[in-house]
Amino acid sequence: MHASGMNILFLNSNREWGGGEVWLTAIALGLEQWGHRSTIICHPDSPLFQRLTSKSVHCIPLALTGDFNPFTIFSVRRIIKQHSIDLVCVHTEKQLRIAGCACMMSGVPIVVSREVDVPIENTFVNRYFFEKIASAVMVNSHATYDTVCNGAPWLRNQSVHVVWKGIDISVYDSVLPARVRKEFELSEGDCLVGFVGRLDEQKGIPTLLEAMNIVSKKNPRVKLILAGEGNLRESIQRFSVQNRLEQNLYLAGFREDIPAFLKAVDFAVVPSYWEGFCYSALEAMAAGKAVVGSRTSSIPELVADHDTGILVAPHSPEELANAIINLSENPSLQKTMGDRGRSRAGELFQFSTMLEKTEALFREVVDGTLDRSQIA
Repeated sequence: MHASGMNILFLNSNREWGGGEVWLTAIALGLEQWGHRSTIICHPDSPLFQRLTSKSVHCIPLALTGDFNPFTIFSVRRIIKQHSIDLVCVHTEKQLRIAGCACMMSGVPIVVSREVDVPIENTFVNRYFFEKIASAVMVNSHATYDTVCNGAPWLRNQSVHVVWKGIDISVYDSVLPARVRKEFELSEGDCLVGFVGRLDEQKGIPTLLEAMNIVSKKNPRVKLILAGEGNLRESIQRFSVQNRLEQNLYLAGFREDIPAFLKAVDFAVVPSYWEGFCYSALEAMAAGKAVVGSRTSSIPELVADHDTGILVAPHSPEELANAIINLSENPSLQKTMGDRGRSRAGELFQFSTMLEKTEALFREVVDGTLDRSQIA
């Protein structure tokens, strides 16, 4: 680490793998490559801990229990001192309360990276920690910015910054498409629709299932392949059997080869009810695939309607089904939208841009040069 390098501590209490963990892994490794030192506290049973143990990032297993658990707070404080931490970055309100107390005792600044497009609850504790303890709030989309600032006008004296997530598009250049058709015994004449994400209600799974029930009757050659795990897996299987969708709906489970998987499908679907930053849509765009997505949260910031994909109302199986059918019957449109989506991802959502803006914000916080009245 060179002289200007920062020692940055990230906290993550999630025991599942999602877009937040993809971002955290990428940003921590990226900062390491730029001469900083990244340390991550995460749950010992999490996929994040399992994946990072072989990386250069220093990963510390610790279950973040309780909002004001003295043991947890002093454990974080000890880590801050042992590793000479310059800045702490957290994602959730609980993490802010835990690490915020440790930072107050250590005299170290803390930044909140807001990942979800939901309002901050207006409580005395939240107001105190966001206004008095946090040095800055970093949000992942303009939609999240609007939700946070409109729902918490008391943040007007806080520094809130929009930093879009980014992706290394070059990774997709060298990846060959996965052999998905062979894996699920599908023919070349089938249209493969890919879903990547957690199998839970927030991701729009109930609407997607109803839409596929409609699609299968109008175009049985459309096959939906869901990559991911979640609490709705058994419900999906039951729905498939009850509606005789076994030949149209396939569960691919958790996959390590998402770039290859996305390059193998014809287009992607993102039917979420709300998002923070829709990383799965960006991944599909980087793979050169058109996206059928919900007109909600950050998705319209990524997917240009009728240019790089088709946006529909959330909770509308009929609209979603129509968009899937229309795109499935127009391969040339799939390619045109996919090519434009890849170009858009390269122009607006480069990983290097995200890394530069994140590093700059962290540096201003550490150096004490950040204008807290600035709203960016």
